[in-house]
Amino acid sequence: MESSPPPEEEGGIRGRVRTFDAFPKVAPTYTTQSSQGGLVTILLGLLCTYLIWTEMGSYLAGVEDQQFVIDDKVGWDMQLNFDITVAMPCVTLHVNVQDAAGDRLLAAELVEMEPTDFDLSSTHELTIDSRSEAQEDDDLRTVFQRAKAAKKFAKTKKMHHPMSPACRVYGSIKVNKVQGDFHITGKNFAYGDRDHSLLSQDGLNFSHVIDEFSFGEYYPKLENPLDGVAAIIDSHMFRYQYFLSVVPTTYVGYGGRKVIHTNQYAVTEHPVARVSPIQPPGIFLKYEIEPIGVMISERRVPFLQFLVRLVNVIGGVVVCTGWLFPIIDGLWEKHWVKRGKSVPNVTQGILDKGLKRDD
Repeated sequence: MESSPPPEEEGGIRGRVRTFDAFPKVAPTYTTQSSQGGLVTILLGLLCTYLIWTEMGSYLAGVEDQQFVIDDKVGWDMQLNFDITVAMPCVTLHVNVQDAAGDRLLAAELVEMEPTDFDLSSTHELTIDSRSEAQEDDDLRTVFQRAKAAKKFAKTKKMHHPMSPACRVYGSIKVNKVQGDFHITGKNFAYGDRDHSLLSQDGLNFSHVIDEFSFGEYYPKLENPLDGVAAIIDSHMFRYQYFLSVVPTTYVGYGGRKVIHTNQYAVTEHPVARVSPIQPPGIFLKYEIEPIGVMISERRVPFLQFLVRLVNVIGGVVVCTGWLFPIIDGLWEKHWVKRGKSVPNVTQGILDKGLKRDD
């Protein structure tokens, strides 16, 4: 039968375990509790809570990475979306697409052309400010939220008269992913039309409103530089040109769970008052596909790295507070001493208004 250790030996081991501490503490007899110290502790806790909340928000929001990639899909099909209102009747318009491969697409047979009114209430001119606002980078969360909208065009206000004041041309068509030209021209002024009884020169008016012009899958809430742009043309024989530089863009959510393949573009306008049989009047949107694309992806720092950052931030605040406040407290005491308000054996500082012991 084993014998139990003596009470003195057992008490000594337990006492050593209780008093063992890797971080030495000040003895309780040399500390003084005060309301100022409690206030500093509360402020320190609030600051640490705020920093923890901020770091958590940064970790959950993630970090966006933007990198250029070589677009190896040149020659594939690409979707072209447009919603343009022209101040001419629908029966007087040609709508076509012609690309660098030599293919010509009769877009008028594939899209909707509906009579409507010419409304300028919610439009603006294409300026440097409007281009820069449309090119502003949104975070991925905003992009994914906007892309959830219904992928269809709004209805047109019904007008059954064939010679209505304007024509709305809208829809989505497949085009070759090469340099191309989308244009709207007047009949009898392009493609060798000879029926001059339908439209005269005085009937040309290529004033227009562009509500949508985009490449790729149709997301009506994703803004493009030409969205909401209007141009008023006073001359009949006028050629209005837009030059677009299209950059394939891919948005990738965290972990690859959400992916959006779309395109963004830069645009410049070039109105031409002089026209010829080679360059007939109309609206011409010339686009060119850039060989380099952009991939915008979302990532988060590893969880262990996040914990290390969190510990560093909180530990740094605590350590700096422990160094800073005693210094301020000492300067505060010296300030009162210089003003002759000190009391023997009594000091009144920021953190301590108690009595100091003589021993």
